[in-house]
Amino acid sequence: MIFSNSRQSPFEVLLKKNTDRPRWQHIVAFCALVPVIWGANFLWRPPAPMLGLKHEEHLGRGSTNIAVTFDDAPHPLTTPLLLASLKRADVKATFFCIGGNLRLYPELAHRMVEEGHELANHSEPHHNLTTVDPKSFFSHIDEGFASIARVERDAGKTGPTTRLYRPPGGGLNRAAMQYLYDRNYTLAWWSNNVGDWTCPPAWKIADGVKAHLEPGDIILLHDGGTGTPQALPNIIKAARLRGMSTILMPQQGAP
Repeated sequence: MIFSNSRQSPFEVLLKKNTDRPRWQHIVAFCALVPVIWGANFLWRPPAPMLGLKHEEHLGRGSTNIAVTFDDAPHPLTTPLLLASLKRADVKATFFCIGGNLRLYPELAHRMVEEGHELANHSEPHHNLTTVDPKSFFSHIDEGFASIARVERDAGKTGPTTRLYRPPGGGLNRAAMQYLYDRNYTLAWWSNNVGDWTCPPAWKIADGVKAHLEPGDIILLHDGGTGTPQALPNIIKAARLRGMSTILMPQQGAP
């Protein structure tokens, strides 16, 4: 699930509305909401640095690179199209995989590894972690990493497996963040999100990404809609024309 390509949080957007009121009134209202939201055990955008959790949402100032990432992989119809586009462009991407999909489509999973792409964890089933009990979402995280490890082993990949985790729908709570922190995983966020999970046409996806494209971006796309594979060459071309190279998402949590 994707929300908005805005670089502002929903609270920042709210603070800019109703401009007939003094800004300090909005700030006071926001501060009053924080403990309510925290007490409800739900966070829109988790304060990972405050909790000490390793996280990636941008490649950093001064970077001339971008990272292209795809959620919900693999998909029997669109993954081959994405892989073909990436191969033609000589670009490697990070695929955030659903463990159940890896088992359903092992040939595609092996192909992603064999062609040099990174498999990262998007949970075993695609369930928002804030809607399930802690025991279940702990197992969703663990089983997702285990599924990736099996695929990489079967594909002959050596070396450490991924430490990257991106929650379905971006949903996290304190317990999930603590669980990731205790296991030295990296929360994989994003900085450029066009909302392609709603399956808009290719031109709209490409234009949306390019309108917000900056060096250091982590671009969030989805494996499943037909518009995304068609938009991908346009996005890669635009990045190159602006002097940006494409890399895999960094593994901050690697031992």
